[in-house]
Amino acid sequence: MKGILSLHGDRNITLQQRLATLKGHLVEINAPNTGLEPGRLEFVYKANFIRVQGELFVPASLNSIRVFDIKPPRRSALVGVRTTFPSGSAFNRIRLVRIGSDFIELQGKGKNPSRILFPLNKVEGIYRAL
Repeated sequence: MKGILSLHGDRNITLQQRLATLKGHLVEINAPNTGLEPGRLEFVYKANFIRVQGELFVPASLNSIRVFDIKPPRRSALVGVRTTFPSGSAFNRIRLVRIGSDFIELQGKGKNPSRILFPLNKVEGIYRAL
């Protein structure tokens, strides 16, 4: 596991900073009891909030944020992720791209390139997938 942390650690970047680099992308908000259609990430505030389609969200309180239209990463590791919310086997075999100071970033599955950002408070564990 130490290899995953050293290869993919970017511990100095926060979730807010990462989202700021993705401004203008189409995003899908995943939160408890919320079923939102994807919308544009319009603005990222310095602390705590993002604006998507005119609505404010607190990224640290969300289950995940899926960001569309991002090229696959050069480096990643095949892992499994256990989440604090029910996710079935959706994250049993998925590619870890980055570990930030308060989030992890995964390469989304499927034919459309996307990334999934999880606040660390929604992650129970990361393990090597076989």
